[in-house]
Amino acid sequence: MKNCKKHKSKNISKLKRNQLKITQVRLALLDVLEHAEKPLSVKDIKKTLGVSKADTATIYRNLEALKKLGVVLQVELNRGEAFFELADREHHHHVICEICGKICDVPKFHPKTLEENALKSSGFARIKRHSLEFFGICKECENKTLTKIK
Repeated sequence: MKNCKKHKSKNISKLKRNQLKITQVRLALLDVLEHAEKPLSVKDIKKTLGVSKADTATIYRNLEALKKLGVVLQVELNRGEAFFELADREHHHHVICEICGKICDVPKFHPKTLEENALKSSGFARIKRHSLEFFGICKECENKTLTKIK
């Protein structure tokens, strides 16, 4: 995969701002996440990067460094592996199909009462971020299931 010129300067600035060395692997990794329409697993990222760009250990190491700095978020989708997306995207949640694994973004809604209750019951001073995933069955899988029943 060739790095997108549109995002290259933005990604270089992001790395500089976080005092990370600018490498081709990091630029390619950020570019893949920039174009992703859903959170990606390391396997997805490796496939998109292509064999010659980076091995699995290098991808994990770089994702971990970017995650520690808050550039990348790790999203748990109960699928036995970690998924990653850029942290600077507008806050959102996910809906995951339990049959086919399809992932869709859901715009943030304001669970103010939920956050207030979490603060009150935990004794925490503040909540900086939260993660919320919904699990269900997508329309395509539901239709396939209904077709099999008939």
